[in-house]
Amino acid sequence: MNKVYPKQYEIWIADLNPSTGSEPGKIRPVVIIQSDLLNKTGHSSTIACSISSQHKEGVSFIRIAVEPTNDNGLLKKSYILCDQVRAIDLQRLKGRLGTLNQEAINQLNETLKAILSL
Repeated sequence: MNKVYPKQYEIWIADLNPSTGSEPGKIRPVVIIQSDLLNKTGHSSTIACSISSQHKEGVSFIRIAVEPTNDNGLLKKSYILCDQVRAIDLQRLKGRLGTLNQEAINQLNETLKAILSL
């Protein structure tokens, strides 16, 4: 098996099944938020936020809209679920789609700081 080394702010397809309760499941994009310092050590998991194409009313302040581009690899307007931060095993990662642009990175960092009171 080839080792997978994701980078911070990359978007990957991940198999999040099985899910429990309100956790996002199925095969879906995720954005890697774990620092490259830890990603490069060969750690067997990474921290990510799920991405959904479904917009949920009333939570727009914790979900970042991302338009599809060639750079990010998304096929339709999607939303980073900043309230769904989770550690996932690297075996769940199935393929790299692309990377976030600087504007989305800035929004993601500010939203995560607010959610985590950092």
